[in-house]
Amino acid sequence: MCCKLSSILQLLKGQSDFEKYLEKEGIKHILCRYKHPQTNGKIEKWFDTYERHRKRFKTFEEFVKWYNEVRVHESLDLETPERVFWLKLQEHIFEKAVKLFGW
Repeated sequence: MCCKLSSILQLLKGQSDFEKYLEKEGIKHILCRYKHPQTNGKIEKWFDTYERHRKRFKTFEEFVKWYNEVRVHESLDLETPERVFWLKLQEHIFEKAVKLFGW
């Protein structure tokens, strides 16, 4: 399942063609918290990065691979999103094992 992040204000107008499309495709629509600019800023930063770098890549998939697996992010202490994901997953699995087995 894919997700879409957008502003809650978009939904105040009723279900648009966009929402109908998401529903048809089985895509979960995730709303930004009201008056929470940090969340909206994350997606705006992503689009800014995409606009600045997309011409360097032949396909959208190549850009996403670079963004997630090669490019380090300041907000992640100069790690890649992929590395942070795996590190957090390992921590989560370890915490669950500790609770399960009482280590």
